[in-house]
Amino acid sequence: METDSQAAQNDDFESFLGKYVTTNVAPGSVLYDSEFLIGELLDNLTKTDKGSFEKVGFYVLNAMCCAMKRADLVPSLFRSILRDRNASETDTRAIFSTLQETINIIWPFVGVPQVIPACLGLAGYLKACNASSIGQARSRQDFGPDDTNLGTETRKTIYKASANGEVFEMLATYFGDFSHALNGICFGYNIGRVDHNIFSLAESELVLTATLISLGATRQAESHIKACIAFGYTEANVKAVIVTAEQLSDWLGVQLPSTKSPIDVSRLAQQARKCLCST
Repeated sequence: METDSQAAQNDDFESFLGKYVTTNVAPGSVLYDSEFLIGELLDNLTKTDKGSFEKVGFYVLNAMCCAMKRADLVPSLFRSILRDRNASETDTRAIFSTLQETINIIWPFVGVPQVIPACLGLAGYLKACNASSIGQARSRQDFGPDDTNLGTETRKTIYKASANGEVFEMLATYFGDFSHALNGICFGYNIGRVDHNIFSLAESELVLTATLISLGATRQAESHIKACIAFGYTEANVKAVIVTAEQLSDWLGVQLPSTKSPIDVSRLAQQARKCLCST
């Protein structure tokens, strides 16, 4: 049974969500549904390939919500998962830190307005729980010149199975500042510096791939699906991510290109393996 303090905490949090988090949600949009999002989507995803997504599945789902312009769902997912797991302060800190890294990975790709509601909602929940200290520490040093080199190497590792170097050559030639920021910030500071105790590079890439699929950015998603194959994910893993994205989009009333023109994962996997063999 809910205590008076828990009820007051919930009221404070709901008020906070209404003020800072759900203001951009269109009228008539579906509301948070723990039974569907966690009991169905997340449960099915984490069971994929003998539980290979058990660690990363929750964060993949949160990334998908941001990509589909429903970052407001993230703080409610956070609250639900903490309650379902009866999370200790240590567990709460670990889950929050992993959500921080998830947002670091995806925000340049989905856009700042699509992650701010998630950030504010998570902060508001911790504040309502009197746990503000959990989120105060920075995990990265200031951005510096080394991040550009790190980003270049990280990008090359990710795209080693894509054989699309001409894309980055064109960007560097005609959009030099953008290319520099893409390497230094996106692939260096954000992805390259991810705490490997939280996400391996392969797991970071999976989160990013799920995000691109959920954005409907098919061409970019296909390149990153090849990267997932190169990192050792199976075709079944990738297909499970696509199915989850499509089920989420259907629930949200968002149409993804893959629902009309399915992504040919087997073809992409063959291309990735062929490219790896030729290098």
